[in-house]
Formats: sequence, C-alpha cells, structure tokens
Amino acid sequence: MVMVIIKERLSIRQIGSLLANAVNMKTSPVCVYGSDQVPENAVRSSSFSDCLACNMYQIAEGRITGPVYAGNDPSHLFCRCMGGPAWFGYRGFDPRLPGLMSTGSEAAKQDGKHLKENENIACETYKAVGEIKTLGRYVVMRRCDDFQEDPGVKCIVCFASGEQIRDLCALAHFGSHNVFNLISVPWGPACATLVTYPAGMAENASLSQISIGPTDPSARGWLPENCLAMGIPAEIARKMANDVVRSFLAKIDNVS
Repeated sequence: MVMVIIKERLSIRQIGSLLANAVNMKTSPVCVYGSDQVPENAVRSSSFSDCLACNMYQIAEGRITGPVYAGNDPSHLFCRCMGGPAWFGYRGFDPRLPGLMSTGSEAAKQDGKHLKENENIACETYKAVGEIKTLGRYVVMRRCDDFQEDPGVKCIVCFASGEQIRDLCALAHFGSHNVFNLISVPWGPACATLVTYPAGMAENASLSQISIGPTDPSARGWLPENCLAMGIPAEIARKMANDVVRSFLAKIDNVS
C-alpha cells in the first residue's frame, strides 16, 4: 500500500510567520493584494506619509496597524513621486520622467536626479519595464499576521538585515535549479521593488523572480542603512515557507 500524505496549503499568516521566524526577523512580513473596495478599517496611504514604500516599512515595524490602501483618486495624493500612479498601473508614465531621472527636464524646468546617464537611456529603461496593469481599484498592504483568509495576495515583502536577506536568498535557492535568474536587484523606485515587480504587475517582470533592493537612493530617507527589502511573488514565498524545515535554516548549527 502506498501512503499519500496530503499537505495542508499554508495560509498567508503561516507563510509570513515561517519566513520571519526562520531568520529571526525583527519586522513582520507585509503582503500586497488588489481590491475593488476599501477594506474595513483601512486607512489611505497618504494619510501617513507621501511615500507608499515608507509606509510599508512602518507597517512591518508595527508603527502602522491595520490595512493601508492607495488608489487613483484625483482628489487625494497618491504619493510624492511623479511616476507613482504609473508604477501601479493607474496611468502611463509622464513624458517628463526620463529627463527628471537623468540630466534634467527643460519642459518641467526641473533639475535631473542623475539616476540615468542620459535621457535616451532613461527612455529605454521605462520601455523595458513594459505595460503595467493594476491589481484592482485599490492596492492594499497589510501585515501577513492580520489575515484569517487569503484575499488574493500577490506578493510578500520582507524588511531585514543583510545577513537575514542573504539567508532568505539561500532558502529561495534551496528548492530551485535556477542559478542566475531567480533573484534580481532591479532598477526602479522602492515601490516597484516591493510591489510592481514581485506582484507581476509589470509586463516584463517575471512571477518566478524575487526582487531585492531598493536601488532607489531616495530610500535613504526612511530605510535604515543596515536594512534591505525583499519582494517575493506569493507562490515563491509559499514554496520557501514550506522548505524551511528541510533546509539549512532548520539545521543552522551544522552550517559552516
């Protein structure tokens, strides 16, 4: 007789707990999903600060409790960035952005951020991202341990030290044969690293790839210098959580 063991599908709460406990994270994993309605007791992201990614870090720290949402409401600020709504699929990229990201925009009379060598490279970079689709009327962010049922979580975000992110990367590689393309450190704003790419919103972003970052220098204003973020597509996060007990993290004393 062949014995079949049926594993119960891990909940979002369990996934977050397993990943956090595996590397002794000081913050709580945050999950992201789309909704056509504002969740009960949810607060608009711009009510806390004008940076959505910063608010996600505050959720992870526990300084913001309950769900946080953002949407394309002209009567309310989405975020401080010119490209913010575009990175969440609510509109196209402003044609002034390539100039702003490089050497300056004469049309907008703004100095450039010098994040790209020139405007042509910046233009090609935005094209490389591809079309961005919304997750829904609203994008919702909340701690994984807030959930009883999965509302359709698209990605899970971990904020952790370099050592902890290193171990989470090793855990991701535990059950994968993909040596070079499983984990990426992509260009873009912090919110793209945390949400747009791992949630599969960008046409040319892969749902089989984890994003590490942010590479956006403006994150220096809110992210501690010893902290990194990891945006994990939901199914990869579930696989990682399932693998914890069989991986080196359960046998850490034996790793040299």
